[in-house]
Amino acid sequence: MSRTGGIDEAVKMIQGLSREAGKKIIEDIRKRNPQMADTLEKRLLTMDDLQYLTDTMLISLLRDVDLAVFGLALRGVSPDVIESITSRVSTGIRLDIEDTLKGGPQPISKVEDAQMKILGVVRTKIELGHIIIDKDSSETYV
Repeated sequence: MSRTGGIDEAVKMIQGLSREAGKKIIEDIRKRNPQMADTLEKRLLTMDDLQYLTDTMLISLLRDVDLAVFGLALRGVSPDVIESITSRVSTGIRLDIEDTLKGGPQPISKVEDAQMKILGVVRTKIELGHIIIDKDSSETYV
């Protein structure tokens, strides 16, 4: 019997659900396999998702992270997403982030560690209700 799909397909299916339904599925999986639930959660949120934050939410996030770590984490992100993020912050913050982006080559493991740190802060802020990732930007948040 061959298996198809795997983690990537599971992530796509969960992403297609409402936020509440996805959260319930992850919690059900966590009861049977905590490691799998952690893996799915990590894959559900990416650095690309930061482009969907409102300006206020983005500034709130940047206040809680080291800008050098944030800039390092952006190295694995598409130029369009980087532009979306840096175009909405002050010149000083943008320059701090760009300094790290323009620095010398860094090991992928270091970039991935930076991304994990940033996404950890994002997850905490989501759980606290301080930020919302809304890829369907038809809603307005105040």
